[in-house]
Amino acid sequence: MSIAAPRALRPMQRPTPRPYVVPTAPRLSVALAMLSLVMQLTISANLLMIMGIHYDIPGGNPVVKINPATYVAVLALAVRLLDGGDPFGALLRLLAANRLIATFVIAFIACIAYSLITIGVTGSASLIDSYLSAGILMLVLCDISVAERRFLGAIMLSLFMINVTIAVIESLTRRLLIGLYIGSYQYKAPFPVFRGVALYDHPLTGAMMTSMGIFLLLQMRLRPIVTMALLGWSLVGLFAFGGRAALVATVAALLAIGGWSLAADLFNRRLTMVKLFGILGALMLGFALAWLVITQTSIADRIVKQDYVDTSAKVREIQFLVPGLMNFRELLLGIEVNRLPQLVSEVGLHPPFTGIENYWLVAFVNLGLIGFSVYLLGFLSLLYDLWRRVPLFGRVMLVLIIVVASTSNSLGAKSNILFVLAGALVACSGFAEPRAARIESPPVAGRGTSRAPMSRAFVPLALSIRK
Repeated sequence: MSIAAPRALRPMQRPTPRPYVVPTAPRLSVALAMLSLVMQLTISANLLMIMGIHYDIPGGNPVVKINPATYVAVLALAVRLLDGGDPFGALLRLLAANRLIATFVIAFIACIAYSLITIGVTGSASLIDSYLSAGILMLVLCDISVAERRFLGAIMLSLFMINVTIAVIESLTRRLLIGLYIGSYQYKAPFPVFRGVALYDHPLTGAMMTSMGIFLLLQMRLRPIVTMALLGWSLVGLFAFGGRAALVATVAALLAIGGWSLAADLFNRRLTMVKLFGILGALMLGFALAWLVITQTSIADRIVKQDYVDTSAKVREIQFLVPGLMNFRELLLGIEVNRLPQLVSEVGLHPPFTGIENYWLVAFVNLGLIGFSVYLLGFLSLLYDLWRRVPLFGRVMLVLIIVVASTSNSLGAKSNILFVLAGALVACSGFAEPRAARIESPPVAGRGTSRAPMSRAFVPLALSIRK
C-alpha cells in the first residue's frame, strides 16, 4: 500500500511546462519585466504620496493614477512585440500561444470599457493596476528560460526578506520607515496597535507578500539550514505585519504539507529517523520561536491584543447586506459611484476606514451581473493558467493567496498582489525539475546566437543559490 499527494497537487512530470519550452522574449523585455516587479516590491502608494504623486486619491491627472510599475510592464511588452519588426503579428502569435492569458486580457479590457460606460472613470485605474497589469506581465514572462526564472526567484525572495526585516525593525522600534496612508488620510503615531508596513502599501499586503515568499523559498530547495533560518524569519515577519488570516492560513498549510509528507513516507516505508527527528525538531523550534516573539517582544501585538471578533471581523459579516439594498438595474448593470457610499453607510459601514472587504463582492457591486460574468471568465482563466504552470508549492501559494485576499478588499482597490503573485509563480516554475537536472535554453530560430550567451550567463548565478 502506498500513499502520495493528490494528483492535482503533484509536481509536474516534465522539467518545464510546454509554454516555457522555447524562450523568445528579448533580453531587454525580460529585464524590464523584472524591473517592474522590483518596483512593485519597493515603491508603494505611501511612498508616491510622500513624493507628492496622488496615485491613490480620486481626481487629478489620470496619468498619475496608474502605478509606475504598470508603465514599465507595458514598455516590456512593447519591446517584446517590436523585437521582430511585426508588432501586430507578434501580438497575435503571442495571444494564440497563450489562450488563457489572452482570455484574461481581453476580458479585463472589456471590464474596463464596461466600467467606463456604466460608472465612469472612477475605478478604471483599479482594474488596470490590480488585474490587467498582471496579464501584461505574463505575456512577457510566459516563456522565459529556466535560468531567467531562477534568477527572478532569487531577486523576489531577496526583496521579500528585506521587507520582512524592515517590518520587524519597525515593530520593535514602533516607528514606520514610510508613512501609512489610507487615501489622503495619514496614520500617525501613537498607534493603538502597531503593525509593520515596510515598503508595502498596507500591513495586510505585507503579510500576503511574506506568505508568497515562504512558498517560493520552499520550492527553491535551498540548503536545509538556510531554508529553516529564512522560514523562521518569515514567520516572525507575519507576526510583525499582523495579518491574522495570512498567518493562520500559512501555518495551517505548512502543517498540512508536513503531515502529508510524513504520512506518505510512513505508509511507503521510507520514513527515516533523521527525517522524523528533523520534523519534530522543526515543530519544537517553531513553537519556541512563536512563544519568544509573543511573550518577549512587541512584534506580535496586533495578533495578541485583538481578538478575532473585532471591528475588522464584523465588517466582513455585514458587508454582504449591501446587495440586498440594490435595485434590479443596479444588480444587472452595477452601482453608480456616488451611490455606493450611501449603501455602504446604510448597512453600518463608514468609508474610507470601513467598507466592503471582499474583492469578489466589490467586483459584483461595481460591475453588476453582466460585467461580473466577464470578470469571472477572465480572472478564473488566469488562475487556471498559473495553476497549470507551477509545481506543488506554487499551487499551494496560489490557493492560499486567493483565499486570504478574499478576506479583504486587496484586489477591489488598487493593488499589486496579483501582479507580484504572477511573478512569484513564474519564478516557482523555474525550480520544478529535479535538482540534478541542468536545463539549457534551446536555440531559437533567427535569434539563437544572441539568446544562448544570456541564458548561460544566468545559469551559474541561479545554481549558486541551490544546494
